[in-house]
Amino acid sequence: MADENRPATPEAPRTLDDVILGLKGFGIEENEEILTFEASGKTVSLRISNIPTESELSALLAAEEFKGYAWVQRIRCELLSRAVTWVNGMSIRDLPEEGRIVTDPTSRDGARADIQVVLRNIFLGWGQETVITLWKMLMVHSDKIEKRMKASFPESTLMTEVERRFFDAAMKEIHDATKEVIEDTVARTMEDELPPEDRKELDGVKAEAARKA
Repeated sequence: MADENRPATPEAPRTLDDVILGLKGFGIEENEEILTFEASGKTVSLRISNIPTESELSALLAAEEFKGYAWVQRIRCELLSRAVTWVNGMSIRDLPEEGRIVTDPTSRDGARADIQVVLRNIFLGWGQETVITLWKMLMVHSDKIEKRMKASFPESTLMTEVERRFFDAAMKEIHDATKEVIEDTVARTMEDELPPEDRKELDGVKAEAARKA
């Protein structure tokens, strides 16, 4: 007689194809809660998911022409448009390829495009407070998944001391580069607003500093 308290043994895969098929989409998890936003007399309900690496790379490529603060805002909308899986009762994830083409309400000529592109354009036209709130929710969702997975492994299996030092150095380089872009953007904006006589004086200070360097 079988032991009813013994956990069921997973059925062994029949072929290697079965094993590979089971790996598809691993680690992609939809947020359990429906996120409801209310503003301007409208209600929008969304569900989001962490995104695969391929989608993240596509988002980075789509935003590569932007710099500084503009890049930050653009990449948020690019990533969010790929993270949304459900809108006001309709699942986007389950749409067939032909069903993903919709009319873009932000287009003047009523152009039709993939739902991801349309969502990106829509997010770009949302209030920045709403976009930032949704972005934070996506980051919290992704962080929960990562922390849960990390908790099941000892720290020594996740990062060596050498890798930690390399990661810290890389993050410092990224931080310094980003800071330089932002400072340069702010400086140029301020220079453009200076009257001619002050701008001439500033150019003289820069020339003197360059000579001493």
